[in-house]
Amino acid sequence: MKITNIHIILFCLSIFVLFSCNQKKEAKIESITIDQPKMVLDLLDLQKNNKLRKDTLVTVINDPVYHKTKKYQAVNAVNIVKNEVDLSRIDIKNTIIVFECIDGYKPEMPLELFLKAKPYLAFKDVDAPNGSNWERIIKDGNEMNADPFYLVYTSAEAVKNQEYKWPYNVIKFQLVPKNINNALEPENDERASKGFVLFQKYCTTCHAINGIGGEMGPELNYPKNVTEYWK
Repeated sequence: MKITNIHIILFCLSIFVLFSCNQKKEAKIESITIDQPKMVLDLLDLQKNNKLRKDTLVTVINDPVYHKTKKYQAVNAVNIVKNEVDLSRIDIKNTIIVFECIDGYKPEMPLELFLKAKPYLAFKDVDAPNGSNWERIIKDGNEMNADPFYLVYTSAEAVKNQEYKWPYNVIKFQLVPKNINNALEPENDERASKGFVLFQKYCTTCHAINGIGGEMGPELNYPKNVTEYWK
């Protein structure tokens, strides 16, 4: 099913209204206490300092972005995390990994799934025309490429399962405790809670509430709640 940007915007706003009344409407973003610090891996900085380690050639069957079989020069994404973060000090089952893209898009997946998924960080498309690192991507009539990095997998399960994320234009990995989203969850309101679950699944990759979430779309509760702009 093809989903346009306007569909996504309308969906996000409709779901947000279900629980927005339960959110605090302060004049500043609230601080949130979490059990472990947020860890950020700057991929461009790691590349600049030759810390991405050994690269390899990987083949992806039915690539969900290019919609065909593709080959990439890539590095093992799990090794990047393991080389930079002491995972023995992290509660892996209660941690998510967020993929920050150039435009502020921030998809996420459970860190435990990421570590088992055999992901690769592609930095060059073997099929790219001369003078370019990437074959062009056409999406909603727009032309773009995956530069600087595109997260890919070699398993068929990753193509079928929506829990696996395939972001391109990736610049950072962030390891964040799952409970960072607890501060947003509505209390004592079953209808609002159901809306929050849908919002978290489909909307927070682009929109933030109180500073938590993506930056591709507008913040929905600061400096004012989005519903306060409407008559």
